[in-house]
This record gives sequence, C-alpha cells and structure tokens, in this order.
Amino acid sequence: MVLCIAGCIHTDTGGPVVSNQSSPVSAYQVCQSTGPSFDLTFMPEFADLVPSTEPVNLTLELRVGVTDQDGVSTVIGSYKNSSSSEWNNVSMNRDAFTSDPDDFVGWPLNFTMSEPSFLVIFDIKFYANDSLNNWNVSGVHQVSICRQGGTDTTSSTTGATTNSSLTDPLLVPLVVASISVIIVLPVLYVMYRRRVLR
Repeated sequence: MVLCIAGCIHTDTGGPVVSNQSSPVSAYQVCQSTGPSFDLTFMPEFADLVPSTEPVNLTLELRVGVTDQDGVSTVIGSYKNSSSSEWNNVSMNRDAFTSDPDDFVGWPLNFTMSEPSFLVIFDIKFYANDSLNNWNVSGVHQVSICRQGGTDTTSSTTGATTNSSLTDPLLVPLVVASISVIIVLPVLYVMYRRRVLR
C-alpha cells in the first residue's frame, strides 16, 4: 500500500506544508499501488469442437474477473494466435448479463475453422487500471481450440486419413458371405440328418 497525497504542497524535503487554516487541501487517501488483480479462471483452457467436415464459424470470447479496492476504470483484452508475434487489443466492458460487477467481457474476433483435425492456440492477457490510474497486466493465458475430424474422414487410432467410399465395398462381400454361411449351414445339417435317418 502507498500513501497518496491529494492536492498537498510539498517542501523541498518532500514533506507536506499544512497551514493553520483548516482546508481540504491537506486531505490524504490510501491507494493500492499494484493496480487491479485478475481472475483468469473465467477463460477456458481447451475447447473441443464436435467432429464435422463442414466449416465452423466461431467467435473468440475474452472474459476475465477484475477487482480493485479503488474501483476498476479500464479493462483491455489482448490476444494473438500463438504462431504470430502481433498482439491485438480490444476494450472490454462489464457483462450486463451476469450479476457479477467484476466480470468483464469482449468479443474481438470472428474466425472460421474449415479443416478437420485442426488446432488453434490463442495467447491471451489482460490490462486494467483503477480509478487512481494504477495499471496492472495479467499473465499470459492460453486457449486451445481443437477441431477433430469426423469418423468418415479420419482414423483416430492410426492418425491416417481414410476414405469411407473405399472401405465400404470391401465390407459388403464379407457381410453377405457371413450371412450366407449362417443360413446355409443349418439347412445342410437338416438335409444331412434326414438322409441318415432314412
């Protein structure tokens, strides 16, 4: 904690000069020097999309809890693709749909995941200042978004791409042969028993 002096006149030694007259000029207030604190548990670490071969349109949602005993003034979300070096910023607002006054949200990016078995990793951090203009920055949080391939396009056991139109024709003769054996064997057995009993 730091003692902040509001409107005081300082001497060369740094001490405040207070006149004998009562005045609000000599008022002191205590402020938090480290700035706001962050709750990053509002952000998930991993999102696994439903397997599909169709393109999926997504919106990156930034959400963070920010608290400060002097009141939160500004919150900025910063994000980048982990493979990029360029950070992008977005101003965040209190979420009007929650009852938590410390819940800040922003939707800075719309993007499309068009390929199955695709992974996007975002690096995310937050900046905030309090009503006394003390700034703080959060640590970097990573969010991984995975787009798994559907069962008709990829094999999860081997990791190799397979085409169902190539494998299905091979299965049909095997299924037909199996059913034929199951039906023919009992018929042959019945015919054999009748001949033996005669």
